[in-house]
Amino acid sequence: MRERPKKYYTIGSIAKACDVLEMLATKQSWDLAELSRALKLPKTTVHRILLTFEDAGFVQQEQRGGRYGLSHKLFSLGSQVLGHSSLLDVARPFCKELLAAFDETVNVCLVSGIDMVIVDKQVTTQTLRPDNIVGASFPIFYSASGKAFLAFSEEPYIEETLRKIRTDTWPPISDQAYAAFLRELEDVRKTGLGYDYEELFPGVRCIAVPVFDRSEKAVAAVSVTAPTTRLTRQTTEKIERALLKTGRDISLRLGSNHPLFRSMAD
Repeated sequence: MRERPKKYYTIGSIAKACDVLEMLATKQSWDLAELSRALKLPKTTVHRILLTFEDAGFVQQEQRGGRYGLSHKLFSLGSQVLGHSSLLDVARPFCKELLAAFDETVNVCLVSGIDMVIVDKQVTTQTLRPDNIVGASFPIFYSASGKAFLAFSEEPYIEETLRKIRTDTWPPISDQAYAAFLRELEDVRKTGLGYDYEELFPGVRCIAVPVFDRSEKAVAAVSVTAPTTRLTRQTTEKIERALLKTGRDISLRLGSNHPLFRSMAD
């Protein structure tokens, strides 16, 4: 788990409680001693935090003295947030069109720190398919959505995110891999498309395009994910064209007329 920088306004007990929630989310259930070791916190501290969350309905214990896990209350809260998002309301019909055209999984991703999080998806009907769920996250450094989003972000944000990627990614990124990533961002700015060449999962590739709002700011990415065996050159080219059109159409609905899409024909 990444260490949070200590700031003057940080409330230590809340920061620890957030760490507990994040660690709980990585497994279905945890033994108290196991959880305290993973967090490097005293058992008494972790236990008090768990009991507080249990009283609030965020954590449930399997039985008295048993293992702890997250309840569905957090999912419910997250769903309410997403339900208020006009971005998803706008994007969903276009993503369904992509699904209908290629029968490959389509994801809408938002940034969270140095990760991209799936906030909406349209799932292929094919048996061989990616098994990612809404709420799953992937490092910007390795994901097509992350590359598409970061390449078109504002310069100060790019610089800060790149700094965090270098300091917070584990295992550490080599100088050679970092230089290749920067070159890849330059390519994304030319084509509008980010790629994942099995960097996250063997046998699975992804292509992504950024989405812009009325201030011409990158706010999301839309991607198509598929097994490498189905992404022939011809299919890939069709998906690339369709993704660029989808990114343009969603951005237009959000009030954007970004230069990336201005020269595109229907």
